[in-house]
Amino acid sequence: MTKMGFLRGVINTISTNISTLLTNLATVRTEQTLQQQADAVISQNNPVSNQLYTVLDTTTNVEIISFGCSVNWDTTQPTNLRVIVTVDGITKTFTCASPVTATGYVPSLNNSFAASDQFLVASASPTVASFASYRECSGRSVKVQVAVTWSTTQPTPLICRVKYANR
Repeated sequence: MTKMGFLRGVINTISTNISTLLTNLATVRTEQTLQQQADAVISQNNPVSNQLYTVLDTTTNVEIISFGCSVNWDTTQPTNLRVIVTVDGITKTFTCASPVTATGYVPSLNNSFAASDQFLVASASPTVASFASYRECSGRSVKVQVAVTWSTTQPTPLICRVKYANR
């Protein structure tokens, strides 16, 4: 084998190794990058009073981008609308005491209140909620549920949408 042939072989080997290394680095970066997922949505007709409906089942490495909910009703106003978010084993409950029919609600985090006593506030757009509200709902393990309390069950949709990303 000539020196030139030997050098071409070495160059080809180095080139192949660099290509493999770049492919592996791209894979590692992708594994560490948040990937936006399809929205988790529930539209529950005739929701049972106080029953928890799962919107986003337990998912790992989640960053909540936004969430919002609403309930439509005709005659009997529910006493509360709740979104329950379990993050790394800690439950945060966001509540609206007397939701207005067909109005969207988003989280409002108040750090001086207990995790079980957070609020949902009326909003035409989920962007009204503070970034901190969503950051506090992100973690290694996240589950989102929604519930409504009725004095009388009536035909109505209970709707909740979660926008999220995960690794």
